[in-house]
Amino acid sequence: MKESSTPNLAFQEGRNAAWLSMWTLLGIGVVEVVVSSYTSSLTLLADGLDSMADALISFIVWFGIYMIQKPKNRLFQYGYAKVESFAAFIAAVVVIILGLFIVFHAYERILHPVETTHPEITLLTLLGAGIVSLHRAFRVHKIAKKYNLISLKLDAKNSIKDGSASFIGFGSVLAGYFGIPYMDSIGSMIIAGYIFFMAYVALKESTFVLLDAVNNTQLSDNIRTYIEKEFSIPVSKVLLRPLGHSLNIEVHVVLDPLSTLKESHEFVKVIRTSLIKKFKNSEILVIPYPR
Repeated sequence: MKESSTPNLAFQEGRNAAWLSMWTLLGIGVVEVVVSSYTSSLTLLADGLDSMADALISFIVWFGIYMIQKPKNRLFQYGYAKVESFAAFIAAVVVIILGLFIVFHAYERILHPVETTHPEITLLTLLGAGIVSLHRAFRVHKIAKKYNLISLKLDAKNSIKDGSASFIGFGSVLAGYFGIPYMDSIGSMIIAGYIFFMAYVALKESTFVLLDAVNNTQLSDNIRTYIEKEFSIPVSKVLLRPLGHSLNIEVHVVLDPLSTLKESHEFVKVIRTSLIKKFKNSEILVIPYPR
């Protein structure tokens, strides 16, 4: 059996990657915030808060992968997959508040400028933060691609965004170092824009999942076409229910009413197995109806 086909191993390695990513980003954020209190750089403070926000996303990814493995029960009959989306929604609201905090202080700095000190330390901190974030992002992306973990891919994208924000902050502080005014405030506003974009994406995706809205509407037609072509039977409807990391697929097929219960059961079993193999999703239910 291939390593990538072992779900427990995939979840374990995914959780470890998200956990390490969380602490790495949190450490970067704390260092940047502490150094910003010494240098009075608003850009560095904004980048530190951005790193902390990304650490929160990494925690949600870790928590989501952990909850996916919990068994279904009488209270949560569809499992705990949507817990990840609910946590992402709450995190997005927190991130928006952080972004507004940064914008407010950037506006204050433009009205009442504050001279930053030790720009060399600020530049080195931002450069180091960007390099560490990008290195961590590519490591996480490699694991996410290996096991096809969607939430971990999102974590990798956030880390790439965090590294990019650090380099943008580096450029802003460098421009201010050469005498261009207000660059510290402008750099922090650009980072706030990154934060708002990340919050928008998280809000959109989590809200879609929580409201059972389906992004990939073409998938229903693909499933219908596949069954009708491969098994030569009509399909009355295909229902999709997003779970966060995957989809719950319900397929209603029309069978010969003269078929015995055993024959119908075996045929439905063959259809389900074929769908799982074709569409790489184990959450598939095939419901037979008499013609």
